[in-house]
Amino acid sequence: MSLLEEVVRIDHTFTRDTMLRESGLSLFQKVLLITDGSVTELLCIYTGQPIRARKLEQSVRRGVAPVALRCPVDVVLLHRRILLDDASTSHVYAESTFLFERLSSRAREMLINSDVPIGVLWKEEKTEMYREVVDLRLERNPPVAAHFGSDSDLRLLSRTYVLHQGGSPLGLITEKFPVTSFTR
Repeated sequence: MSLLEEVVRIDHTFTRDTMLRESGLSLFQKVLLITDGSVTELLCIYTGQPIRARKLEQSVRRGVAPVALRCPVDVVLLHRRILLDDASTSHVYAESTFLFERLSSRAREMLINSDVPIGVLWKEEKTEMYREVVDLRLERNPPVAAHFGSDSDLRLLSRTYVLHQGGSPLGLITEKFPVTSFTR
């Protein structure tokens, strides 16, 4: 029985090794889950279409950062919820929290005022990044499933990673996509 057949009713976290051995996932699904590169670039290659970051919600406010960002309490944070999509299809849902003061002034402006995906922005800036995947899971999330035009029963593959720049954590991003996507 495959992991996808085994996990029917509950959220399930799995390790990188389990996920790589899992025959129920396509090669591209595995690539999206473990890549330390730009998901936007991979989606462009896969779809043959330009990909944009369509903002669903965004705010800059003081608050407590996720523990993984290893920073003082009460910092300025940029919170975002976006969809990576092309002209006709939403491919990936993402939630992110960035330490606002650690972003370059250009990155701050572009993230707030444009739909340029963050991976494209950093590529243009020639910013070196390292992505540390800290969580992989199969889950149900009805509010996120709705962004893919599906009912609440849709299962989603998800990964969370810490973005490091210059040896320091810069942000935490969680990306989700339907288990039915990218199966070819």
